[in-house]
Amino acid sequence: MMDSKIIALIVIAAIGIGAILFILPENNNELTVNESEVVIEEPEVVIEEPKVVIEEPKVVIEEPEVEEVVIEENGILSGEVEVTIANLKFAPSEITIKKGTTVLWKQVDRSIGGSGGAVNWHNIVEGPPGKRGDHVFKSKELSFNGGFSYKFNEIGEFEYYCEPHPFMIGKIIVIE
Repeated sequence: MMDSKIIALIVIAAIGIGAILFILPENNNELTVNESEVVIEEPEVVIEEPKVVIEEPKVVIEEPEVEEVVIEENGILSGEVEVTIANLKFAPSEITIKKGTTVLWKQVDRSIGGSGGAVNWHNIVEGPPGKRGDHVFKSKELSFNGGFSYKFNEIGEFEYYCEPHPFMIGKIIVIE
């Protein structure tokens, strides 16, 4: 009986070796992969830190186009004339202009404001301080770098002042 078991094992081994040789191709017994096989690779995940770029804001202050100021021999101005508001005063405080001239008041006073109830704006009001009723011209509140212009088409003398600072006074003399 032992002989029949050995013979059965030899037959099984021979069948197994034959099956392996039959499956393997004849080219040096190398294993080939069918080209139709699909290889799926896992994608590589790359997480980059976001880059935060903070740019300083750019402040652009455009100056208004200003007509050329013409100064005649006797100091009379025409065109567009600028009066600066700084250090709690108008400069120049008095000017003589020709009829039809525009005056631009430019508020560049940094001395105002702060605590204690101080007013941090100026304005331009026609008339002597305390004048009631209608004004030939009156600006809104002018904060820093604000401006107000008025074209003088009437001949005469025009006093003006700043409401919150009535000691700030000026005068425009308009001639033909």
